[in-house]
Amino acid sequence: MSGLTALPAFAADVEKGKKLYTERCGGCHDTKVHTRPNRIVHTYEDLVNRVRFCDNAAKANLSEEEIYDVSDYLNDTFYKFLKVKND
Repeated sequence: MSGLTALPAFAADVEKGKKLYTERCGGCHDTKVHTRPNRIVHTYEDLVNRVRFCDNAAKANLSEEEIYDVSDYLNDTFYKFLKVKND
């Protein structure tokens, strides 16, 4: 699969991601943002980058592993993207 990069070596924890999302992300928005028709996230990589952006904006101080935990929770629950990262 040329043009693709491996995902992190650690396995994301969806349950931990759900808890982190509830505790650190839910204060700014609810889950409707993930189901709106004009959403700005179109790939798994977009999703990870958006979680990073929101982490910085909210000063939630998520670790890289926690960013993937939250991303995988959101992906499994709402987006259902193929988990690949483009170069």
